[in-house]
Amino acid sequence: MACRAPGLYTTRLRKKILLVHQVLQPPGGASAVAAWILEALKDEYELAVLAFERVDLTAVNRFYGTSLCDSDLSVIYPNRSIRAVLRLNPGEGSIQPAAYLMRMCRRLRHQYDLVMAAGMEEMDLGGPGLLYVHYPHLARFWEKYRDGSAGLPGLLRGETRPWMLLAGYSIERLKQNAILTNSDWTRDRIQEAYGIQARTLYPPVTPCPQALPWESRENGFVCAGRLHARKRMDWVLATLGRVREQHRGIHVHLVGTRDEGREAAEYYRALLGLVAANRGWVQLHEDLSRNGLLDLMGRCRYAIHALREEHFGIAPAEALMAGCIPFVHDSGGQVEIVGSDPRLCYRDDDAADKISAVLSSEDVQASLRGSLAERRELFTVERFMEGIRDAVSSAIRIFVC
Repeated sequence: MACRAPGLYTTRLRKKILLVHQVLQPPGGASAVAAWILEALKDEYELAVLAFERVDLTAVNRFYGTSLCDSDLSVIYPNRSIRAVLRLNPGEGSIQPAAYLMRMCRRLRHQYDLVMAAGMEEMDLGGPGLLYVHYPHLARFWEKYRDGSAGLPGLLRGETRPWMLLAGYSIERLKQNAILTNSDWTRDRIQEAYGIQARTLYPPVTPCPQALPWESRENGFVCAGRLHARKRMDWVLATLGRVREQHRGIHVHLVGTRDEGREAAEYYRALLGLVAANRGWVQLHEDLSRNGLLDLMGRCRYAIHALREEHFGIAPAEALMAGCIPFVHDSGGQVEIVGSDPRLCYRDDDAADKISAVLSSEDVQASLRGSLAERRELFTVERFMEGIRDAVSSAIRIFVC
């Protein structure tokens, strides 16, 4: 991995960009997008990252396939005391750290030619910037909050959330941003929530380095994701169990990392019980490396993803790139990965039948492999980086020049 010497090519002729991103560390699709944004821009721009948690570029590169060096960017953190205080809020989905980063960004943005964000929240960066929005999570506060003008009285009436005051959040400033998003489905949700246009740029998907030919692959499924009830791996096992009544030779690899919290712990224990009860055809891989996951996908014929209304779905996209035939729930942005092919998009009540129909016909499998191969170009890292460079150039022309 070649890194330029510190200080080289850092003249003021290079535009300065600040990326606000709470946690750059793996795993997670939002962190993958942020890492590849930095990869796309590192040679042309002077980069800084405003982060809440410590950034370990070695771990980022190992997991996502990037080649970032310390000399490619600088990292800015809130002071240690503030970070400690904000971590005291243990609620799942708390965005106090992100809110504080928004406030910091307003103070710092004048030092940069462009400010960006690619986290899970649609951020107010204090003025025009470039956002990559994974889903409009904050839109549920829109009706009561409006534009944050209620202040402390609004907080006492329940019309304003604490993080809104911490961030100094303004929906009108949010609307000044240029917005990219991860699927046409999410684009439509953003339009519904805020009445603003976004442009779809599919996330970057790491290719499989050693995918086996179809004839040499295991007659198995890969199901990858966090080991949490939302991913419905228990439902996957029940469904594939019904498929096994006709296709006894299939097996499944569950791949994931444990989530924190009591609910996740209870689900994990229950899942371990299911794996143990079906050990003849089910295998659990915990904390598998990125290369390990891609190697596994490159050895299996099929993949399945059970999350409902997934915003995009990096796991089925990785399976597609590895040459698998992925089955996805017929909702959200994940259907775009498989071109909305009705043979691969299932509802809970017809999933076993649709999967069995594909497994029963070599002609159907060949047809699907041909149509899926044509879609891989949509999700390459090269296409993503080109799209990011174009979006950044356009934003700088609009907001700076």
